Amino acid sequence: MIAVSAVSEIMSSEDTVTITSESGNTARDVADIMVKKKISSVIVIDKKTIPIGIVTQKDLVRRVCLKDISASRFPVEEIMSSPLITIMAYDSVDTASRIMTRNQIKHLVVLEDDNRICGLLSVTDITKHLAKILLNDYNRYRSLKSLIDMTNTNTTSTTHDKNVKNN
Repeated sequence: MIAVSAVSEIMSSEDTVTITSESGNTARDVADIMVKKKISSVIVIDKKTIPIGIVTQKDLVRRVCLKDISASRFPVEEIMSSPLITIMAYDSVDTASRIMTRNQIKHLVVLEDDNRICGLLSVTDITKHLAKILLNDYNRYRSLKSLIDMTNTNTTSTTHDKNVKNN
């Protein structure tokens, strides 16, 4: 039986970074945060800490870099992707994958039951998870193959021994 993993089991929680909207933050501030923290997205929250948007590297490229204007002139609210697409921590990784595919996104903000942010799920997190599953399957296959080979060897040697006794 295959166990279905919950989003909370594979999401990133340590590198979840938020900034507050309407606080004067700009695209330049977001880019600085991404470079310093080595992350690819920043969640935008309102003054009540409710997540309202996300700024990704893709947003910076499409909404800032392609325009010939300084990044410090773009407020975060103008470049963030909104409305924010979220998932609950208890939802399955399969559900998360379907949401990401359907919406053509690479990040999902993960929420607790009370709608507090508890992490961020990325395509990279899912890829790492799938790689572990494949490696485990491969190792199980190798173990089973070894057992089958040993069984076949023992069967062949037992048959050979019986044939020698009978002659």
